[in-house]
This record gives sequence, structure tokens and C-alpha cells, in this order.
Amino acid sequence: MPDVKGIIDRHYSVRLGVSLADVPPGQVAVTACARRTFAEPNNDSVRPLWIFRLGDRAAISVHPAASGEVARLAWRLSPEEVMEDGFCDQAAAVLRAALSELPPGCEECETTLYHPGGASPITTDAEIRPLVPADSRRWAGPHVNVWAPQHPSAERGEAFGVSVGDKVIAWVITQESASAETAHLIVSDGIETAEGYRRQGYGKALLAHWTCEMQAKCRVCLHDTAADNAASAALAQSVGYVGYARSRFIIYQRPREDGAANRPA
Repeated sequence: MPDVKGIIDRHYSVRLGVSLADVPPGQVAVTACARRTFAEPNNDSVRPLWIFRLGDRAAISVHPAASGEVARLAWRLSPEEVMEDGFCDQAAAVLRAALSELPPGCEECETTLYHPGGASPITTDAEIRPLVPADSRRWAGPHVNVWAPQHPSAERGEAFGVSVGDKVIAWVITQESASAETAHLIVSDGIETAEGYRRQGYGKALLAHWTCEMQAKCRVCLHDTAADNAASAALAQSVGYVGYARSRFIIYQRPREDGAANRPA
């Protein structure tokens, strides 16, 4: 297994534009993100303000037009304080004033977990297998969600589904890093279980299966979830994932160069 923590640190250092290893305990680093950081290739969303807290350290990646003022606001604040509502509101106001031409964005809070390696499969009475296009018609959830079998990872055999009878009741896709430097090393899951089949162990067995498959390819596994989604975090922890960071960010959809509408998040 590769140096999991080192790879993840490097991955987020590239995305944030600051070496996390160089941020001392108790300190907050503010960096002006390059365009490739806040509008990464193959990513339809933009984060012109990203506050990233790793325990006793924090890094703020912000659009160059607002970096000086945000750095002034963060001066002498602790990692805990820059995650609080007061600072986030002030930083967002500075960003809006500096980038008035941007479309309205929304604030999101996220928790990132990672698997340290050596995942174990979990026994289930259901079948877990790679998804195929025909599985769209077998999905047990609302029709609006039947996109996983058409996801690019399904074409690579890296999207999996759980079958009970003639229904696919849970599935997971593989999302590769948007950063070219770590795209071949880091993956995150997109997992969903249909209503009526939750809390029965299917999602846990599926996430464990996906994690084992990815680790067999020497890939580091991340699990990102909304900070208030305790159930999602608990699911990952039950498979052996551990906390890495918490973050708050302003996000908006980046206009497509071809004029087409962005796909739904």
C-alpha cells in the first residue's frame, strides 16, 4: 500500500495552492489560488473561497482578487476561529465585493475521511457486481437517480451495484481526482442506497467492496460528505475510514465553454 497520508496531503496541497506540511500547528495559511486550483479541469464547479481545517492547522485558498483582504481578516485567528460563522460571513462578503461579476454561489460545509489501507470485505446475502447500462432500468430508487450505470467509471468496470432479486438497490461510482498530479492515485466514492433498503448493511458491504477493489489497484480512497450528514460519515467509519479534514467553501457552477448547461450536481 502506498504512503496514504502523504499522497492525500500532496493532493490537497496542490488543490489549495499551499504545502500543508509547511503550515505549523495552530497556524492559518492564506494563499491566492491559481485558476487551475479553483477551476480545475473536468470539474463543473468553482471554489473561489475554500477554508480547509486539518485539526490544529488550517489553510484558506481564495481568489487572487480577495486574497489580501481575507488574509487581513484571518490575521492572528486560530484554525478553529476561521471555521466559525463570523469569519466565513466576512470572507464571503469580501469575495462578493471583489468578484461582483460572478453568479450567486452557495456555501457548503464538508467532512473528508480516508481509508488508511488494508480494507476488509463485508459479507452480504446480496450480489455485488460491476454495473452495466441495463442496470438503469433495474434501479429501485426514483427515476431521477438512474445515472450511475452511464457514469464513466462504469465503462472502466469501477462502478458497482448491489442486486436483490431483480432490483439494483445500491450502487457506487468511482470519482477520480480533478488534479492531474494525483488523478491516478486518489479516488472518492459516490454511493447511494435506495429508500426501503437503507440501514440493512447493503451500503456498508458495497463501500467495503469498492474500497477493497480500489486498494487492490494501489489507489487511495476518500469519502466526502456534507458536514451535517452524520449517517454518511458513520457508514464510512464502519468500514474503517478515519477523519482527515473539515472544510467550508463558496461554490458556484462554472459556465461551460461550449455553452451547454452543466449537469446536475
